[in-house]
This record gives sequence, C-alpha cells and structure tokens, in this order.
Amino acid sequence: MSLPVYLADGLAPAPVGERVACGPDVAGHAVRVRRMRTGEPLQLVDGRGLRITGTITAAAPDALTVEVTACTRDPEPAPGLVLVQALAKQDRDLQAIEAATEVGVDAVVPWAAQRSIADWPAKKQAKMIQRWENTLRAATLQARRSRIPELAGLARGTGLTTAFAPGDHVLVLHEEAAVHLPTALARRPADTARIVLVVGPEGGIAPEEIAACTEAGAVPVRLGDTVLRTSSAGPVGLALCQMLLGRWADAHVGSEPAVDSEPGAGPAAPAGPGATR
Repeated sequence: MSLPVYLADGLAPAPVGERVACGPDVAGHAVRVRRMRTGEPLQLVDGRGLRITGTITAAAPDALTVEVTACTRDPEPAPGLVLVQALAKQDRDLQAIEAATEVGVDAVVPWAAQRSIADWPAKKQAKMIQRWENTLRAATLQARRSRIPELAGLARGTGLTTAFAPGDHVLVLHEEAAVHLPTALARRPADTARIVLVVGPEGGIAPEEIAACTEAGAVPVRLGDTVLRTSSAGPVGLALCQMLLGRWADAHVGSEPAVDSEPGAGPAAPAGPGATR
C-alpha cells in the first residue's frame, strides 16, 4: 500500500538521517485524523516536485518530526498536459479537474465559454478560484503526487486563444470532429512543449469559439462514438494521452535524488512550518 502524502509548505531538500520538523497543519491531520504514531512511515511533498520519505520520530497534535530515509525530486513531465475546462453547473467542472489531477494533468485553465451556464462574476471570482485551488490540492495528495497542477487565470469566450503558447499542440474535443484524438496526437510536432485539451460546456462549444481555436492552430478531435459529459471528457482524454505517450507502460522514469543520499552529507535548509491535506 502506498504511503500517505502530506503537503508541507516551505519544505526543503534534506539528506538521509536529517530530521524534519512539521507544524500543526501536517501534524493535525496525520496525528488527529489518521492517528499516525511514532515509527510509521509517510511522505512529505512541496507541491513542486520535491518528495521526502521518512519515519515519524515524534508525534503530537501540533508538531511532527520525521527522520528522512529518502529525498527525491520527481521530474517534470514533457510534454506537459493542460486541460482547458469550461465552467459547468452542479460542480461538474470541479469533478472534471479533480479526476484530471488524479490522471496526471499539469495545468488547468478555467474557461467561461459562450454556452457555459455557470459563471464567475467579479464579486465571487476569488471564492471560486479558492475552490478550484482546494480541489487541485486535495486531489494531488489523494493521487500521491508531488506536483500540484498550475491554475491559470479565467479565460472567456474566444479570448481562450490567449491562453495558448508557442509549442502548444491544442486539441479541441468535439463530437462532430472527423479526426480521432490518437491520430491528432501522433501528428504533433517533435518540439511540442504542451498538449492542451479543450473541453466545452454541457451545451457544446460555440461555432465562433471553434473557429477562433482553429485559426490559432488548434485541431478539433473526437474521443469515440459516444458523447461524454463535461465532467468526464477531459479526464478520459487525458488518460488516453497518458497511454499514448507511454507514461502508463511497464517502463517509466523514476524520481531523481534531490540531495546526496548518504547520511551526514551536510545540513539542509529547515523545512517550512507545516502542511495541509
């Protein structure tokens, strides 16, 4: 069974044998909720690829000490996977980014499409951003990931194209597309930096938005003969990408040591005050 993972803000690389102190945010969940005790193993991550594996040497509801047994940095995937998720009612957009994070998405772009029923009015935008960030954060730890997907700013209508960058291979999921996703993915340029999947709202993507994306170099693609909801289309498309990119094959690239693996390699910077999960 995989080890429990906790996000420790300010976590720094530490050599094997070093003891890392965590504050009440980590300790509260590990000790009070999960009832972890001295001698049990866990992992700490910083949300940017650093992963420390260790054993609890002291446990209290407001403080936790972990002795490091391994310190690694998970490599950043290349090409990166980006999900443009249209806003949707009944939290279907949150369901989509939660599952997408578990699948392995690297960045998420919220999109107020022309046919989106849900919206982020100015007075509620900060609250909605926080909900999306919390969802990405929780799903990251649930999936035992060390990197939290980046949340981009809200895009609106045809203005979505401003979120595309040089090196992006943009695929717009559309039920009437003639090209299937595997074919379009195989045709990506060799120097592709990011694969961007665009998922529209329940009412579909407006013709003007399709045209704008196509003019920006995007390719309309379809997943299959069935029509998926906005909450499932993105995660399914991302899972297919992971398979086609070979990331879910038997052979995979492991983590790289973040510091010298030998004990006594020198002092490391102190860890941050805590983490949340």
